Amino acid sequence: MARLTPRHGRAEAETTRLFLLLLVGALLAAGVTFAALGLNHRHRLSQAHDFTTAERIVDLAGSSDDPAAGLTDGLPAAAGQRLGAPDPSLTHAVAEALKRRGVDGVSVKAFEASAGACGAATDRLRCRILVLRPVNGAPVPVAISLPPAPRPWTLSREAAVLLFAGLAAVLLTGWMASRLAAGPLNRLSRGAVALSHDLDRPPLTEEGAREVREAAAALNAMQTRLKALIEDRTRVLAAVAHDLQTPLTRMRLRVEKIEDETLRAQFISDLAGMQHLVREGLDLARIETTVEAVTPVDLDALLSAICEDAAEAGQPVVFTQGCHAVVPTRPQALRRCLTNLIDNAVRHGGDAAVSAVRDDHAVRLIVRDHGPGVAPDQLEKLFEPFYRLDPSRSRDSGGSGLGLTIARRMAERAGARLTLANADGGGLEATLTFPQP
Repeated sequence: MARLTPRHGRAEAETTRLFLLLLVGALLAAGVTFAALGLNHRHRLSQAHDFTTAERIVDLAGSSDDPAAGLTDGLPAAAGQRLGAPDPSLTHAVAEALKRRGVDGVSVKAFEASAGACGAATDRLRCRILVLRPVNGAPVPVAISLPPAPRPWTLSREAAVLLFAGLAAVLLTGWMASRLAAGPLNRLSRGAVALSHDLDRPPLTEEGAREVREAAAALNAMQTRLKALIEDRTRVLAAVAHDLQTPLTRMRLRVEKIEDETLRAQFISDLAGMQHLVREGLDLARIETTVEAVTPVDLDALLSAICEDAAEAGQPVVFTQGCHAVVPTRPQALRRCLTNLIDNAVRHGGDAAVSAVRDDHAVRLIVRDHGPGVAPDQLEKLFEPFYRLDPSRSRDSGGSGLGLTIARRMAERAGARLTLANADGGGLEATLTFPQP
């Protein structure tokens, strides 16, 4: 199966982006609501000010038998002053007040004016000019000062506390909502990555949005079909390998009767190669169906034991350096991977030096030989089934072309990444990398 790279960091970034999107939306909604309330508050304050001003004007108008005379006596004259824009709000308030008090004989229109028209000491006061229109007289302008315009964004301490409490609630609920919404997607992503390493893992939980549930169901169905396909393939290969063993054994017995020693040795070598190829092909097919639990493994102890076994078998293998690391892995898969790498190093490089190193990011197991090395553009091709280099890695050297393919599959099952590189000073270096949590 193709190796997938974990996307945990990307999933977290998606969660953060979703949270920021919810936060921006909530803040915009809160801002619009606050602006609407502020503008409404300002409008109500303006109406209250206009009502108070209108009542004052009506009191002056009703202080004498002539309403116009009462207003001109109580307010400063504004003859010659420049009229600004009409103030319909104040005009309406004064007209309603006059109507409520039953004051007749005069109508009033309000206009904006500069502060100087009212003799105001500060620009904060609002100045208005009222144009009085008696029923039987000429228009008379008078000036009146109004309180400062209300500020819609002024907050009391209590209102500020409530506002910040609301923002905190928005932050909290936005983060919880983003986690809740992105959680099933993150679990789906991690499950898909885990599925690439272990077809026997439990099926994905079908939860979350409809699209996420459908994706999880599709992955579960794919897992079931892949397991069935691999099991069928393994059964077929096992049957073929079993059926081949009998004729190969008969051929081996008949070859032993050949009197020519040179010819007999050639036939025996070819038969051994065929049997080795059949066994490795069957091993490759069985990799995906082999069930092995993940357990903590002392890498130094494992490497030391493998190297000692190889040395006792007559192979030039040494364990040069340990790292005192314990990693969760599938020990049999890791052992098979390392054994293949060591056999490959000895067969094609003449020897094998095994070491383990660790840093803050990873634990690395290195198997190095001191052979001729490999052209850089051929390194990745060595993992392809039945691929051989000519002439150093030909069939005559005993290889089947499946050793490194099986090693990489076993590395993936062990939770590691296998790479090849030419070592400094010559030779080929195979590196198994276990990422640190």
